Amino acid sequence: MLKLFKQNKMFRVLLTYQFFSSIGGGMFSMFILLFVHLVYQNPVYTGIAGFLMAAPRVVSFTVGPIVDRRDKISIMRLTTFLEFLVLALLAFTPLQERFGVLFMFGAIFAYNIAALFEIPASTALLPQIVEDEEIMSANSLINITAMVGGIAIGVVLFTSLGGDINFSFLYGFSAVFVALAFLSSMFLKNVTVSKNTGTAPPTSYIRDLKEGAGFIAHNALLFIVLAIVAMDFVGEIAYVNRPMFLEYHAGAQGYVLFSLMTLIGGVIASYLMGMIGDRFPVGKIIFALFTLAGITRIIFAVLVPVNLIGALITMVIYATLFISVSIAYTSLIQKIPPKDMVGRVDTIATTLITTFVAIGAFVGGFIGNIVADVGYIFVAQGVSLVVIGVLVILIPRVRKLTKMNDIKKAES
Repeated sequence: MLKLFKQNKMFRVLLTYQFFSSIGGGMFSMFILLFVHLVYQNPVYTGIAGFLMAAPRVVSFTVGPIVDRRDKISIMRLTTFLEFLVLALLAFTPLQERFGVLFMFGAIFAYNIAALFEIPASTALLPQIVEDEEIMSANSLINITAMVGGIAIGVVLFTSLGGDINFSFLYGFSAVFVALAFLSSMFLKNVTVSKNTGTAPPTSYIRDLKEGAGFIAHNALLFIVLAIVAMDFVGEIAYVNRPMFLEYHAGAQGYVLFSLMTLIGGVIASYLMGMIGDRFPVGKIIFALFTLAGITRIIFAVLVPVNLIGALITMVIYATLFISVSIAYTSLIQKIPPKDMVGRVDTIATTLITTFVAIGAFVGGFIGNIVADVGYIFVAQGVSLVVIGVLVILIPRVRKLTKMNDIKKAES
């Protein structure tokens, strides 16, 4: 991984961009649901907030052809600037007090509209600046850098904010990092030119969408995407109830502490996947990660009410396994399709995934209102992950997947 960092200048610039962007955006994502929960004490509102975070990505398939045909760096610059504006507005307390929850919902929606374009653009840019065999290491290094930064910032915030969390300060802090990401993007340069650049007529746009969907449907990616759909659906049901579950048992600071454990798990996952992720067949890795993550999630739900230290350790293990799945998935999305189709494949898959994430957020909000113990939701999530892992490994195409570096990129 360090060799890639030393020898590839554009990757170093992209890494810097991702470092600042991930910290700024990650802090927003980490605290926005906690804010809605603490201020309004209504699981339905928390569910709506989770829905609005996912809803824009339901139409991700419309973005793919645009990302593939347009300058990805320009898209990243524009959307990062828009994200900065949203965070700056959130930091302006009088607006929150005057417009209430509707202002919060509007800000959440606007931020994620910008991310709808920014994330696939940066995803599609990576294969253009690193070699195919470096994709797993590149993704791992990006995750490590971002999460180490997040941990450092999180520790500072945890120790300095005390029992009262100043959300306006947090949003202003996030805005600073997103602004630094925008400035970093000014040093990015295109090293390859896609053969499909330019404005596409409607017929070409529709053809591009069909090509992307057809590509997913005719290889093992389809089954991996469906597994991620199921994983994120049950994950979102649990996620929108996490603020209530953790705040009840560990307080607001405890929620921040558990979020830090997630970041630590992310660092471990990134390191492990970068070092050994290409040493074993991908299908077997995914099966093992799903199964172990499910078992760990059940243990987490049991430990949170009775043993805080044990629950924190379990959270690290769970995050390591869960984020490892995401790294493997992202690497496959970048590895298998032709370079000029990565944007379409990524956004079509994202549309399918986030459709169910949005549904999961709504469902989770209502379940949190009626279930006797929110801990049951996390137990159900764990059982679901084990079932998903077993179903995935039963599929011949997934079992036959080779090691990551041995998977060949498809022809255009």
